[in-house]
Amino acid sequence: MLADHHVPAVNLQAINKAKQQGVKIIPCTGRGYDMTIDVLKELDQYDQTGEYLVGYNGALIMETKGPKELMFNGLEYELMKQIFEYGKNLDVCLMVFTTEGCYLFNANEDEIQRKTRQKSNFKVMEGYDIDFLKDQRIAKINYENTDMEYMAKIKQEIEPLVGDKVSVTASSSRYIEFNKKGVNKGVGLKWLADYLDIPIEETIGIGDNYNDIDMIKTAGLGACVASAHQDIQDISDYVAKRDYADGSVAEVIEKFILKNSAE
Repeated sequence: MLADHHVPAVNLQAINKAKQQGVKIIPCTGRGYDMTIDVLKELDQYDQTGEYLVGYNGALIMETKGPKELMFNGLEYELMKQIFEYGKNLDVCLMVFTTEGCYLFNANEDEIQRKTRQKSNFKVMEGYDIDFLKDQRIAKINYENTDMEYMAKIKQEIEPLVGDKVSVTASSSRYIEFNKKGVNKGVGLKWLADYLDIPIEETIGIGDNYNDIDMIKTAGLGACVASAHQDIQDISDYVAKRDYADGSVAEVIEKFILKNSAE
């Protein structure tokens, strides 16, 4: 939930006030560590002891100092390969995320530019040879296409084939994401809360898309932004009046942490 991949000033101001009260702010994202460095720096949480990141939809949890890996729950190569082979016959960019970087197959210029803006450690691949990935730790695989009607059809068709083996979510109005079964942001939030000895009832999760649903459900208070799809709003404890760029995070912090009335 970033405005042009940055933290809006209105949210950052409220975040800093919450941190002064001892509140931990933890990015919980579908991205990897390399794609969140600028955000961590804006939050003053980059390379810091006691600051954390939940990445790849919960497949990777890190302390930012170092960084230090705390937990990794990746996707088996053969299962990734099955999803990859299915996707080769679709009009999608195939994106394989490992702990070493992101590999784009059938890449389009829009996604290349997006990954460049995110400062992702990515490589555009020729052809469809993925044998080199056997020795890498795979976090997830994505399909990408900005035609969400087309993507919704793909998701509906592939879920019965792999849904008992992987967690399938959608995000950013362009991705279908495949993680290991049981891996999601909600599980990642619970794991880190337990690790830090924080009761889950004392957590707040703020999301805007389908890969946030498990986090919204798991958190003590689950919130979403104003423009979230109706089914996401329906499972949220609180629906912000603002979108992320306009200060939805600030709104939630002011209302439930700083105890001010949201505008």
